[in-house]
Amino acid sequence: MDLQATLEDLKCLVAFDTTSQLPNRPLIDWVANRLEPLGFEVMVQEAPEPGKANLFATFGPQREGGLMLSGHSDVVPVTGQPWSSDPFALRAHEGRLYGRGSADMKGFIACLLQAAPGFARAKLKAPIHFALSYNEETDMGGMKQLAARLRESSQLPRAAVIGEPTSMQVVVANKGAAIYRFRVRGFEVHSSLRDRGVSAVETAARIIVRSLDIQKRMREDLRHDGFDFPFSSIHVGRIHGGTAHNITAKDCEFLLEIRALPGRAAAPYIAELRAWCEAELLPAMRAIAEASDIAIEEITDSPGLDERGNTRLGRAMMPLCACHSPGRVSFGTEGGILQDAGIPTVICGPGQISVAHQANEFVELDQLERCLHFLDRLRHAMETDPACFF
Repeated sequence: MDLQATLEDLKCLVAFDTTSQLPNRPLIDWVANRLEPLGFEVMVQEAPEPGKANLFATFGPQREGGLMLSGHSDVVPVTGQPWSSDPFALRAHEGRLYGRGSADMKGFIACLLQAAPGFARAKLKAPIHFALSYNEETDMGGMKQLAARLRESSQLPRAAVIGEPTSMQVVVANKGAAIYRFRVRGFEVHSSLRDRGVSAVETAARIIVRSLDIQKRMREDLRHDGFDFPFSSIHVGRIHGGTAHNITAKDCEFLLEIRALPGRAAAPYIAELRAWCEAELLPAMRAIAEASDIAIEEITDSPGLDERGNTRLGRAMMPLCACHSPGRVSFGTEGGILQDAGIPTVICGPGQISVAHQANEFVELDQLERCLHFLDRLRHAMETDPACFF
């Protein structure tokens, strides 16, 4: 496979501004137009949001089972980041390729496009599937929609590899990713009359302190030393509320994130916070102002990837990329969604997660080259002994 041609494809992919709030359909159509002439059977799945879609492309001797290679097409915003060059114009410098999504995860998609002709010429003994999703960086709605479609079809893959940046090492487990929005409605009065008002800011602070008590218990619960932080975690990353120093805050909003270990879910922790708010906070708030409220909204709640469901697949993939020990990561992926749909999944792709979402994001040339070699070995295995993956 041609590394220079991979770079040209990556240049085109980065030039599509697929920031999550924008349409991704132009990129999806461009990829579909690359795969269809090779003989891939391409399905474009329209999203509920205008201008967005998933892609699922299949090639092989049969239309059921097989191996899925998956990536997300959206990227995070660049607003406010100090980029040294245009983030949507790929720039090469000293063995690195700079651009938004170069690592997370358009580098992997570029490698798939280079591998596609080889898969199309191969005498595959099981089908190969390419999948691209939308909105992975927000609510993972794209993969949830695609997984539901695959679960009900005759094309459910028997295994999957997601090409998130892992420095081409096989990752067999990741934590879940759940985000909830808390909206507190209080009652504003002059601060000299504070007992006649309800401070939404102070109420929010009490909920946050309560969440820290939950974090203490998380440390006493399940522990998995394969992760850098070996416990589930709860964290408040953004808060906004109030109007002035001398007015009790009418409104306050904050985002709470839970990264639960495989085997644990976020929902019970949220249910605990909800019950505590209803029992301990709301009665006193509403005794002062009936309209006081605490609303909890789920933005996304995606399950973790549990290695107990992919042991065979992980062992088969490791020799293909010179991986000697399987990894576990704390960042969220679509792997748990696929696993819940009945598809054993591992994570393996070019680039470093440490530069993802950052200004001057990059992927190394040697990482792309390693990914191309991995896909070539994978194609050979699909010609000779695909049963090793399943």
